[in-house]
Amino acid sequence: MRKAKTKTGSRKKKPAAKTKENRTPVLKERLEAEFAQAMKSAKSYVEDPQRLRALFQEAAKQAAALPRDPFQETWPYFQTMLRLIRAYYQGNYRDVADSSLVVIIAAIIYVVNPLDVIPDAIPALGFLDDATVLALAVRRTRQTLDEFMTWETATVRL
Repeated sequence: MRKAKTKTGSRKKKPAAKTKENRTPVLKERLEAEFAQAMKSAKSYVEDPQRLRALFQEAAKQAAALPRDPFQETWPYFQTMLRLIRAYYQGNYRDVADSSLVVIIAAIIYVVNPLDVIPDAIPALGFLDDATVLALAVRRTRQTLDEFMTWETATVRL
């Protein structure tokens, strides 16, 4: 009985399929690049109340149709961001650092954009990047948002 010969030559291996771990850095880089672009754009909104108003109106309209599940605990802060932007462009609230305002506006710009890193039209996934950007913005501006909510509460009582 003859033993089967095993090939020890240079057999080319198939490239490994892209795993989630391989894609994650690429998605993160794209998300950071898109958000950086939104930050640049947001700076021009700070000094233009009409443009800020238009952004608020578009975001408020879209917020009514957004699924809330992907946003979880950031949803109330998203609503607060919208109210802060409205109070800012109306001139009612100006006690916010430009840097915080730019982050908030950039997050809203990102959410309004339907063609971001994960297009919003993709079922079940389309809003995950938006939720991630909002969570990032909330972490960076939580104190500002909390101070605004305190101001809102005090203003309503007056």
